Amino acid sequence: MDSRKAAAISLAVLSVAFRIAGILMAALTAMLCFPGVSARLNLVGFVIDLSRSLPDPISGYGLVTSPFGGVFRLDFALVACFLLVLDYICQRASRALR
Repeated sequence: MDSRKAAAISLAVLSVAFRIAGILMAALTAMLCFPGVSARLNLVGFVIDLSRSLPDPISGYGLVTSPFGGVFRLDFALVACFLLVLDYICQRASRALR
């Protein structure tokens, strides 16, 4: 197998992983805006663990109370955007290598 083709395939797989993670982070950010959803799904422990895994400069940044009673987490939204940008970069690099 050609090394360029192997790199393109691995970048494509990495791109899909970044896309799925970005979509899940965006969905989690939207779910936290509604307190009933996060309480029913028992997301509190997961959100705390995820907050601790974020880098210190953005962890807890931009917590805004939503009008629905939940909280909008800008740090999770920034991570979702960052993952989707990484998806785009990997996808472009994969297409360039093919």
